[in-house]
Amino acid sequence: MDKRLLESFVAVYRSGSLVEAAERLNISQSALSRRITEFQHRLGLSLFEPSGRGMAATSDAHDLLPLASAALEGIARLEAAARVNSVQPAVHITVAATAHTIETVVAPRIADFIQTKPNIRIGVIEANGVEIENLVLSGEASMGITGRPRYDTGLVEHQIVRLDILAASPKPFSASERRSGIDLRALCERDLLVLDRGYQSRLTLDAALRLLSLSPSIRHEGGSGTVILALARAGLGTAVIPATTRTDLHTAKIIANGIVLGMDLAAIWDPTLRWRAEVEQVAESMRASFATRKRMRRG
Repeated sequence: MDKRLLESFVAVYRSGSLVEAAERLNISQSALSRRITEFQHRLGLSLFEPSGRGMAATSDAHDLLPLASAALEGIARLEAAARVNSVQPAVHITVAATAHTIETVVAPRIADFIQTKPNIRIGVIEANGVEIENLVLSGEASMGITGRPRYDTGLVEHQIVRLDILAASPKPFSASERRSGIDLRALCERDLLVLDRGYQSRLTLDAALRLLSLSPSIRHEGGSGTVILALARAGLGTAVIPATTRTDLHTAKIIANGIVLGMDLAAIWDPTLRWRAEVEQVAESMRASFATRKRMRRG
């Protein structure tokens, strides 16, 4: 199967428009239309139907998308293997993530990564959780780091780490709380300092509060972990932060219904991306870094 046909199918599926897909692939609309016609002819399927000024995917197209994405991923790996002993081209990768994720997850690992891959240049785009996926789908970002990817877009998802959500306070927690965590009901008896709803950790906290029908006193809602930790240090309340946030305060895991409150952080990218193999390497280096840190803590 011609890779260009797969890329054309996925691009039209994503955009719902021949015009937008042709712009993204940097080919003419007529050339893209011929590719889609050829792809449908080879498969013996009708994949798109006219819908207003766009193209609506058929049920066959919905079924085919994950297979096409997987095929493109396999091609990318094959191309990457073929480039191992060749001269490496300059690769520019842009990562979209929240400011907190850039500070705690992306930035600490960029320096180590580019030492081993000097041909790769990494830039970042600060965005809130809602924007990250759209930046990847539009092609403005090569990769997104998010705690809440959707599952109907055909984007590749690569889990990086499972993050606990912590309570942080200048006053020590009890011995049992340090060992087993602080129950969410007990935590809600305190004034809380929380991140805003652009953060997955806040959305996870809110979901647990709704589940248990709890209404805590939120003293401050901020867009920076540094700020809410400073307020906690000043004695204004207990901060709720993801485990990647560095702090000198006392911390404890948060327990809701006997389960440690946490979230999955994942890298997402478009399988039709030109440099998808290199993007996968960046994501894997982040995952491996967290795995190494966990093993060292256990040791």
